Amino acid sequence: MATSMQPDGFEASWSRMEMSISCTGLVNMDVLSKSDPMCVLFVKKMGNWVEQGRTETIQDNLNPKFATSFVLEYHFEEEQPLKIAVFDIDSPSRDLRKHDFIGEAEFTLADVVVSGQTLIKSLYIPGRTAVRGKLHVSCEEMAESKANIRFLIRGEKLDKKDWFGKSDPYIEIGRGKEDGSFTVVWRTEVIKNTLNPSWKEFEVSAQKLCNGDYDRPLRFTCWDWDRNDSPDLIGIATTSLRTLLDDIRAGRRPTLELIEPAIKKKKGRKYKNSGLLHIFKCMAIPVASFVDYLKGGCNVGLMVAIDFTASNGDPKLPKSLHFNHPYQGNEYTEAIQSVGNVLAHYDSDQMFPVWGFGAKLPPTYAVSHCFALNGNQTNPEVQGVQGILEAYRYGLNNVVLHGPTVFSQILRSVIEEMNKQPCTQQDQNYYILLIVTDGVIHDMQNTIDLIVEASTMPLSIVIVGVGGADFHNMDVLDADDTPLRARNGRLMSRDIVQFVPLREYRSQTGANFSLAREVLAEIPGQFTSFMKSKSIMPNPPRVERHFSERRLRPSGPSAPTMEPQVRQTPYPPSGTAPYPAAPSGPYPAAVTGPYPARGVPPYYPTGQQPPYPAYGMPPAASYGAAPYPTNGQPSAGSWHSSSFR
Repeated sequence: MATSMQPDGFEASWSRMEMSISCTGLVNMDVLSKSDPMCVLFVKKMGNWVEQGRTETIQDNLNPKFATSFVLEYHFEEEQPLKIAVFDIDSPSRDLRKHDFIGEAEFTLADVVVSGQTLIKSLYIPGRTAVRGKLHVSCEEMAESKANIRFLIRGEKLDKKDWFGKSDPYIEIGRGKEDGSFTVVWRTEVIKNTLNPSWKEFEVSAQKLCNGDYDRPLRFTCWDWDRNDSPDLIGIATTSLRTLLDDIRAGRRPTLELIEPAIKKKKGRKYKNSGLLHIFKCMAIPVASFVDYLKGGCNVGLMVAIDFTASNGDPKLPKSLHFNHPYQGNEYTEAIQSVGNVLAHYDSDQMFPVWGFGAKLPPTYAVSHCFALNGNQTNPEVQGVQGILEAYRYGLNNVVLHGPTVFSQILRSVIEEMNKQPCTQQDQNYYILLIVTDGVIHDMQNTIDLIVEASTMPLSIVIVGVGGADFHNMDVLDADDTPLRARNGRLMSRDIVQFVPLREYRSQTGANFSLAREVLAEIPGQFTSFMKSKSIMPNPPRVERHFSERRLRPSGPSAPTMEPQVRQTPYPPSGTAPYPAAPSGPYPAAVTGPYPARGVPPYYPTGQQPPYPAYGMPPAASYGAAPYPTNGQPSAGSWHSSSFR
């Protein structure tokens, strides 16, 4: 049980709970086979049901036991309403409207906690009284365990279960519960038509496998998969993780006898077993956490790409998604601030590359799908979240919105920059690309190809959809269930994309916090999966935080050189690069706020023109000079440069 001190001095308690789900007696939604059920967990936030996660889909089964579990924080002082909806999955689409709805049940997390072992709820279609099946929900407080268990298992002489073949075996691993039952925590792939299968090597966390208790009973159940019917039991074996690890350390290969109780009862003493499971590998692998890498000095950098297509509407009109209200932000600034304010703390130099796409640029007014918002294509970085917002507003006043919505050129630029400075054991860097857009992309396959390529790189992509468009096609990129496949047949090596429509959070109190939590929740897992794939371990914890060398080192003669520096804060002191002291440059020193107050510049020298007029609006400056100086000098690149993509 964790505790946290509240502002009023009271101590609030909470626990991390792992919730497991199974169903029995589901109605059959298919004619020629059985239903293919999947469960979706919803959490009520500010009166609205928000999807929290989905289980795997189990084929042809009306009594499914789902291996996918959900981790929730249990707060005694909160009601925490939950809803689980069950669907019969008919296609790869993530759009729930395209699948058959079986039924749903509502309850609270407290209901599950106080149920003892398992909460059983009837499934209904809202407004109807017919029971559509039973939902079984159990939960267990999680114990911390920083280890994965790696298995390699082979079967021998399994029982033949098919009339016209052998068997199609797979294994389910169950974790023992206090009441003697078992919760499925892992399921292998199916090996077709064999009695001597060799399953792929796999890893499962010790927390998920046994909740960190190596003496807890584990049940290995071998099934014969059937296409249009429930699986047939081949046999069951029970052991513990400690027993398996002790045998391996002693040089013995653990062998589990599979027992089928019905056949054993029928054959009596003549029965020996229904096959053997040979554990060729069972080893504990230490797992480094996201925090371990951060303590070792890994830099997490933010990159931003902003949609300047015409579908956003004329920025001068209040209905535009880009409307620059004098007193409040728009949906773009909300998304940038929500995500940027969280990620800025992890970036050592506070310099963020910012691009725009889908606009016409002067003087030729050719359409560009990748242009630097600071006007310097060779060095698109600005300082801090405030710099991102200023560059965005500057762009609005100097480009012509056009289209279409194309991501591929932005992704290609990001990949090229990351190739210049790869993540290594000594120099650990990870990047998060935030794309804020209002519409469905027009280069889907090109984008998929580049995401697949980038899945081997230190990158996560967060896409925030603004406005009221139908974004269901964007869920294809958020490949939680089905990995993306490039045109050359290559599959993505890991899931790196998270898509969230902003409108689901705008009406909520604390919307910025909710949005940031939703879009960034998957980042630590994506981060550690990359480091693991490259065999990169955390460096020793640093005593003090040093500024790292420039994250994305641009090429070209105008690229500035930033040497490693040690500073107390990530912001340079007044009068140093990249902002010179007043009055020698466009940025005065010792400003008391990011913008002058409604046209009254209290801190500008007498007789000098402030760079920003009333309400903090950037001027309609020409494209010949970048709005952000580099090392105290005007940027070398200009917005009419031929280097724009």
